[in-house]
Amino acid sequence: MIDKSAILVVDDEVTYCDVIADILESYGFATHIAYSANGALSLLDSVKPDLVLLDVMMPEIDGLTMLRQLRSHEQWTNIPVIVASAKVLPEDVSAAFDAGADVFLPKPFTAKELKTALREFVAVPDTGSLQFAV
Repeated sequence: MIDKSAILVVDDEVTYCDVIADILESYGFATHIAYSANGALSLLDSVKPDLVLLDVMMPEIDGLTMLRQLRSHEQWTNIPVIVASAKVLPEDVSAAFDAGADVFLPKPFTAKELKTALREFVAVPDTGSLQFAV
């Protein structure tokens, strides 16, 4: 049996996470959800994600602070991170890359745009074509 790639979705919006999980699962990924940066950091060792899809604006610890923490730990430094945010000014995008983002995906985005971003890091089958904009 082939192991599914694991993707950790980090966002405080429950509905957004549910929609993203549906899309990712339709592509065959094992999807794990954390509704906070602290929750995500506590899941990293057990989940061992192949990729993190990370929101920026979250309570307590924002996504970019979490990303800097992620990049500061040797065992997590090479995990690809797609930052998804509605904050799309040039300085916001630059801040995401400065914190260690591999890809910046502006919200809202379509399932096709997500699939394109994922393909840079994990194998995405041509099946699983749920049509959502999130």
